[in-house]
Amino acid sequence: MRKPKTASRQNNSAIRGTQLLQRAFQIVELVAGHPRGLTLSEISQKTGLPVSTAHRILSFLSVHDYMRNDKGTGLYFIGPKFALFSSLFMQSFDFIKEIRPGLEMINKEFDETVHLGMLNSKRTGVVYIDKIESSRVVRMFSLVGQTVPLHCTALGKSLTAALPDQEIEAILQHYSFEKYTDNTITSRQRFLEEIGRVRRQGYAVDNKEHEKNIICYGKSLLNPVDKNFAAISISIPDYRFDEKKVARIVNALENVVSWFESKLALRRS
Repeated sequence: MRKPKTASRQNNSAIRGTQLLQRAFQIVELVAGHPRGLTLSEISQKTGLPVSTAHRILSFLSVHDYMRNDKGTGLYFIGPKFALFSSLFMQSFDFIKEIRPGLEMINKEFDETVHLGMLNSKRTGVVYIDKIESSRVVRMFSLVGQTVPLHCTALGKSLTAALPDQEIEAILQHYSFEKYTDNTITSRQRFLEEIGRVRRQGYAVDNKEHEKNIICYGKSLLNPVDKNFAAISISIPDYRFDEKKVARIVNALENVVSWFESKLALRRS
């Protein structure tokens, strides 16, 4: 007669299952942050997982369309299943629909890419939750659902500056200031100085800090309905950037934020 599983065996099985899920989500978040794709060896190296383990997880995710593998290059990308989830997320998140006309106004005025972003659950990065593309041939490459860093993006700086000091301190205790370009802020002290500047001027600037040819301006807003912070930004290739338009850019961001926050206040009253 087969003996029933003991509580210890069941617990061990649950732990192994949890570890597998953690590794799968680790891979998904990593690949989501690299829209140009990663090879199996790069994924193994960046996650610290054995190649065999990473391959097994990637194979499972690919079969179920959570991951896509380009056979020609060997690169892995986020799969089409996430496009469905993104669409459902946007439909269920009312404030994205409500603020989109404001994003469209900025996009129409400058014909540059506009993003809407929120802090991720761990408050270690920003997730793009909406995007309106520029109609121009040369534009910023990004994807809804992609996660970008706090320390070198206009969205990240704006959202961090909107947090209480104690929350910022907690985030920075284990934060890694990865260098992306020669302009990237790579120290805690410099980042805190930058956050102070953002608070004083009311908006944030990414001066070719995340991508070497892209300049971004961003401003945060508060949705008082669910207490989640969000921010909007405009991204401009450096060769198209005109210093004379900075005042117009900042004014457009401020107008949309004021319009949206007033709209929310009226809805609550």
